[in-house]
Amino acid sequence: MNAPRPALWKKALGFWAIFMIFYFAYKFFPNPVFAIFCGITESNFQHFKATFFAWIFVNVLEFGLYRAQIGDRETWFYSRLGTAIFLPWFVFLLWYLCAAFYGQMPSIPLEIIYANLMTVIVGAFGVIFERGLAQIKYAGELKFVLWALFLASLALYLIFTFVKLPWADVFIEPDWK
Repeated sequence: MNAPRPALWKKALGFWAIFMIFYFAYKFFPNPVFAIFCGITESNFQHFKATFFAWIFVNVLEFGLYRAQIGDRETWFYSRLGTAIFLPWFVFLLWYLCAAFYGQMPSIPLEIIYANLMTVIVGAFGVIFERGLAQIKYAGELKFVLWALFLASLALYLIFTFVKLPWADVFIEPDWK
Protein backbone atom coordinates (compact mmCIF):
# COMPACT_ATOMS: atom_id res chain seq x y z
CA MET A 1 0.00 0.00 0.00
CA ASN A 2 1.42 3.39 -0.95
CA ALA A 3 1.63 6.20 1.56
CA PRO A 4 -1.22 8.71 1.43
CA ARG A 5 -0.54 12.00 -0.31
CA PRO A 6 -2.15 14.91 1.51
CA ALA A 7 -2.99 17.77 -0.82
CA LEU A 8 0.13 19.81 -1.52
CA TRP A 9 -1.33 23.13 -0.38
CA LYS A 10 -3.02 21.56 2.63
CA LYS A 11 0.32 20.34 3.95
CA ALA A 12 2.12 23.54 2.90
CA LEU A 13 -0.40 25.67 4.79
CA GLY A 14 -0.25 23.26 7.73
CA PHE A 15 3.53 23.72 7.77
CA TRP A 16 3.10 27.51 7.65
CA ALA A 17 0.65 27.37 10.57
CA ILE A 18 2.96 25.21 12.71
CA PHE A 19 5.93 27.41 11.77
CA MET A 20 3.98 30.48 12.91
CA ILE A 21 3.06 28.77 16.18
CA PHE A 22 6.71 27.88 16.71
CA TYR A 23 7.72 31.41 15.77
CA PHE A 24 5.44 33.08 18.32
CA ALA A 25 5.34 30.46 21.11
CA TYR A 26 8.71 31.46 22.54
CA LYS A 27 7.89 35.19 22.34
CA PHE A 28 4.80 34.69 24.49
CA PHE A 29 6.08 31.84 26.66
CA PRO A 30 9.88 32.09 26.85
CA ASN A 31 11.26 28.95 28.43
CA PRO A 32 14.02 26.42 27.74
CA VAL A 33 11.65 23.78 26.33
CA PHE A 34 10.21 26.12 23.69
CA ALA A 35 13.72 27.41 22.96
CA ILE A 36 14.61 23.94 21.67
CA PHE A 37 12.30 24.12 18.65
CA CYS A 38 11.10 27.73 18.45
CA GLY A 39 12.95 30.71 17.10
CA ILE A 40 14.22 32.75 20.05
CA THR A 41 15.43 35.78 18.07
CA GLU A 42 14.79 37.38 14.70
CA SER A 43 17.99 35.91 13.24
CA ASN A 44 17.69 33.95 10.05
CA PHE A 45 19.34 30.99 11.75
CA GLN A 46 16.52 30.83 14.30
CA HIS A 47 14.05 30.86 11.41
CA PHE A 48 15.95 27.92 9.89
CA LYS A 49 15.70 26.09 13.22
CA ALA A 50 11.95 26.72 13.46
CA THR A 51 11.59 25.45 9.87
CA PHE A 52 13.44 22.24 10.71
CA PHE A 53 11.34 21.49 13.78
CA ALA A 54 8.04 22.65 12.25
CA TRP A 55 8.52 20.21 9.36
CA ILE A 56 9.26 17.39 11.79
CA PHE A 57 6.17 18.26 13.82
CA VAL A 58 3.94 18.42 10.73
CA ASN A 59 5.13 14.96 9.76
CA VAL A 60 4.55 13.58 13.25
CA LEU A 61 0.97 14.83 12.89
CA GLU A 62 0.76 13.34 9.39
CA PHE A 63 2.00 10.00 10.68
CA GLY A 64 -0.61 10.05 13.43
CA LEU A 65 -3.37 10.76 10.92
CA TYR A 66 -2.30 8.31 8.22
CA ARG A 67 -0.32 5.66 10.12
CA ALA A 68 -2.58 2.79 9.06
CA GLN A 69 -2.33 3.81 5.39
CA ILE A 70 1.46 4.04 5.22
CA GLY A 71 2.71 0.87 3.56
CA ASP A 72 6.48 1.39 3.40
CA ARG A 73 7.16 3.17 6.68
CA GLU A 74 10.91 3.15 6.21
CA THR A 75 10.73 5.04 2.91
CA TRP A 76 8.07 7.34 4.35
CA PHE A 77 10.32 8.09 7.34
CA TYR A 78 13.53 8.70 5.40
CA SER A 79 11.84 10.92 2.81
CA ARG A 80 10.57 13.10 5.67
CA LEU A 81 13.92 13.03 7.48
CA GLY A 82 15.74 14.12 4.31
CA THR A 83 13.26 16.92 3.72
CA ALA A 84 13.58 18.16 7.32
CA ILE A 85 17.35 18.35 6.87
CA PHE A 86 17.24 20.32 3.62
CA LEU A 87 14.14 22.49 4.12
CA PRO A 88 16.03 25.21 6.05
CA TRP A 89 18.25 25.54 2.96
CA PHE A 90 15.11 26.07 0.87
CA VAL A 91 14.30 28.98 3.21
CA PHE A 92 17.80 30.36 2.73
CA LEU A 93 17.65 30.08 -1.06
CA LEU A 94 14.14 31.46 -1.52
CA TRP A 95 14.11 34.18 1.13
CA TYR A 96 17.40 35.68 -0.05
CA LEU A 97 16.15 36.03 -3.65
CA CYS A 98 14.59 39.36 -2.78
CA ALA A 99 17.74 40.54 -1.03
CA ALA A 100 19.81 39.54 -4.06
CA PHE A 101 17.62 41.01 -6.80
CA TYR A 102 15.84 43.87 -5.05
CA GLY A 103 17.57 44.72 -1.81
CA GLN A 104 15.95 45.57 1.49
CA MET A 105 12.17 45.69 1.57
CA PRO A 106 10.82 49.25 1.72
CA SER A 107 8.67 48.48 4.79
CA ILE A 108 8.36 45.97 7.61
CA PRO A 109 4.76 45.00 6.68
CA LEU A 110 5.89 44.19 3.12
CA GLU A 111 8.80 42.13 4.47
CA ILE A 112 6.40 40.21 6.73
CA ILE A 113 4.09 39.48 3.78
CA TYR A 114 7.08 38.37 1.68
CA ALA A 115 8.43 36.16 4.48
CA ASN A 116 5.05 34.49 4.99
CA LEU A 117 4.64 33.92 1.25
CA MET A 118 8.11 32.37 1.11
CA THR A 119 7.24 30.15 4.08
CA VAL A 120 4.17 28.78 2.27
CA ILE A 121 6.20 28.27 -0.92
CA VAL A 122 8.91 26.50 1.09
CA GLY A 123 6.20 24.23 2.49
CA ALA A 124 4.93 23.45 -1.02
CA PHE A 125 8.47 22.78 -2.25
CA GLY A 126 9.00 20.57 0.81
CA VAL A 127 5.97 18.45 -0.09
CA ILE A 128 7.22 18.08 -3.67
CA PHE A 129 10.75 17.30 -2.45
CA GLU A 130 9.60 14.61 -0.02
CA ARG A 131 7.42 13.04 -2.71
CA GLY A 132 10.52 12.78 -4.88
CA LEU A 133 12.55 11.37 -2.00
CA ALA A 134 9.82 8.77 -1.46
CA GLN A 135 10.83 7.28 -4.83
CA ILE A 136 14.34 6.46 -3.59
CA LYS A 137 15.58 3.13 -2.29
CA TYR A 138 17.25 3.92 1.04
CA ALA A 139 20.34 1.72 1.31
CA GLY A 140 22.53 1.61 4.40
CA GLU A 141 25.01 4.24 3.21
CA LEU A 142 22.28 6.76 2.40
CA LYS A 143 20.58 6.13 5.74
CA PHE A 144 23.91 6.76 7.45
CA VAL A 145 24.37 10.06 5.60
CA LEU A 146 20.83 11.17 6.46
CA TRP A 147 21.29 10.34 10.12
CA ALA A 148 24.68 12.09 10.19
CA LEU A 149 23.20 15.23 8.60
CA PHE A 150 20.17 15.10 10.88
CA LEU A 151 22.35 14.83 13.99
CA ALA A 152 24.65 17.58 12.70
CA SER A 153 21.62 19.82 12.11
CA LEU A 154 20.24 19.06 15.54
CA ALA A 155 23.60 19.76 17.18
CA LEU A 156 24.02 23.09 15.39
CA TYR A 157 20.48 24.25 16.18
CA LEU A 158 20.90 23.42 19.86
CA ILE A 159 24.49 24.61 20.32
CA PHE A 160 23.87 27.90 18.52
CA THR A 161 20.72 28.42 20.58
CA PHE A 162 21.91 27.44 24.05
CA VAL A 163 25.71 27.47 24.14
CA LYS A 164 27.36 29.94 21.78
CA LEU A 165 27.15 31.49 18.36
CA PRO A 166 29.74 30.46 15.75
CA TRP A 167 32.88 32.51 15.31
CA ALA A 168 32.38 32.51 11.54
CA ASP A 169 29.41 34.30 9.98
CA VAL A 170 27.84 33.24 6.70
CA PHE A 171 28.22 36.57 4.90
CA ILE A 172 30.85 38.50 6.84
CA GLU A 173 34.55 37.82 6.37
CA PRO A 174 36.35 36.52 9.46
CA ASP A 175 38.30 38.98 11.61
CA TRP A 176 41.61 37.26 10.88
CA LYS A 177 41.53 38.17 7.18
